[in-house]
Amino acid sequence: MVFESLSEKLQNALSKLKSKGKLSEKDVDVAMREVRLALLEADVNYKVVKDFIKNVKSRAIGAEVMESLTPGQQVIKIVNEELTKMMGEKEEKLNISSTPPTIVLMCGLQGSGKTTTSGKLANNLLKKNKRPLLVACDIYRPAAIKQLEVVGEKIGVPVFTMGNKISPVDIAKAAIEYGKKNNHDYIIIDTAGRLHID
Repeated sequence: MVFESLSEKLQNALSKLKSKGKLSEKDVDVAMREVRLALLEADVNYKVVKDFIKNVKSRAIGAEVMESLTPGQQVIKIVNEELTKMMGEKEEKLNISSTPPTIVLMCGLQGSGKTTTSGKLANNLLKKNKRPLLVACDIYRPAAIKQLEVVGEKIGVPVFTMGNKISPVDIAKAAIEYGKKNNHDYIIIDTAGRLHID
């Protein structure tokens, strides 16, 4: 959810550059202001945003862009390269436990897409002939357990639930025991989100 929103805001900010035949420094400044706001709204650390914008601007205002036949496309390419550098240029694999199951704890801000990502991760593991188990530990958000059950049913992955009257810690412990007994090699624990102030 956060990534979709960020992606949309970045596309909007940069789309204005595509239609320009020639870019001025002011055009780049306006676009970078919108990119900065989009990144800050997505909770990217302000120091990281500051460095990112500085790197993009220094490259975007250079001769390679200003004299390019498609300056807007060049700036978009630079933003893409800098985002890739910021996020990590190589794919990171999950650390696999030496004694199964591997436990993955999903945590983050409310509304950041933990439940959806849990389902995507489980589906990816399923395609690799693994036996994932989804665990519903978000006992606070209305319908969170049902949402995970729907996701699990849709992709064909079992969901461990104990309702919303038991503590998340107890649910997680019981799920791990269940996962071990039933030969699940990955246990994906979907937790409650946190607010910014938490």
